Amino acid sequence: MNGRPILIFWFGLGVLIQAILLIQSDLKWGKLAGCVGLGLCGMLPGKHEYNYELLPHIFICFCLFAVSFAMFFKEDILPVISEKVLLSYSLIFWFSFFSYFYKDAFIHKFLFFLFLIPSLATVFIAFIKLKLNFWGKLFFYSWFLIIVVALGLFRFSFSHFSLFFDEQHVPWFGPIDCALTGMAFLYIIVNATYIWELIPLRGKNQSWKNRMKEWHELTSLMTQRCDGQQPTHLQTILILVLQGGGLFINYLYHLIPADLVVNVLILLPAVLLMGNSTTKIALQGSMEAMSKEI
Repeated sequence: MNGRPILIFWFGLGVLIQAILLIQSDLKWGKLAGCVGLGLCGMLPGKHEYNYELLPHIFICFCLFAVSFAMFFKEDILPVISEKVLLSYSLIFWFSFFSYFYKDAFIHKFLFFLFLIPSLATVFIAFIKLKLNFWGKLFFYSWFLIIVVALGLFRFSFSHFSLFFDEQHVPWFGPIDCALTGMAFLYIIVNATYIWELIPLRGKNQSWKNRMKEWHELTSLMTQRCDGQQPTHLQTILILVLQGGGLFINYLYHLIPADLVVNVLILLPAVLLMGNSTTKIALQGSMEAMSKEI
């Protein structure tokens, strides 16, 4: 029996589980059904598609579902972040960057210097008592989204997508692997969608007025999710010395497996934000799934 349909089912189940985890506080079945309906539009053949291939269309369905889910549930998904969270995640980002991604290549060096700018800015605002304006909050929220997507991509196994593009061979992946891949896939696509939506490009047959209205709605929501509570100098130093120093030592001497370190530390912001009743972090369950090696 061909096991591909079973593996695709498990991938889809992972996507659904991750969606429910992200909106567990207020599950809106009508919106979720709408996302499923939009996702199924991916089964329609292209305008000039003469050789219909089912598997890529199934993958497109999952992509459309993820994008529509991101936009329909943005008020439920986008978390409140603080400067402590941003600083902690920036340190995790650099540890993962060098542990999983960085090679001595030009593009990697370019990305190093590019990502160094928001990282240094994060350290700066953690020490300086500075009240951020709209653009400052948007800048740092964008950096947070980039970190989340990068943490997923650094460890995501794209070979799992052969499930949808290699008709000759059924990949030897287990059901749990496929489910975890589906969970990570949804989380990465959702946050990547928000990054893409920050670029003010209008869609086909869309007016600039309508596009800018959507852009302002999204950016206003993001800036409202920036917690204005600033860390003390002691808290900032502790994060830099204890977490940053520990990550640096572990990177040099490999005392603890990198996977375990990242899996544990991505939960640290949830601990730092305990007691903040206005904080809505959907990261804990989702990042646990995303951070597993798949």
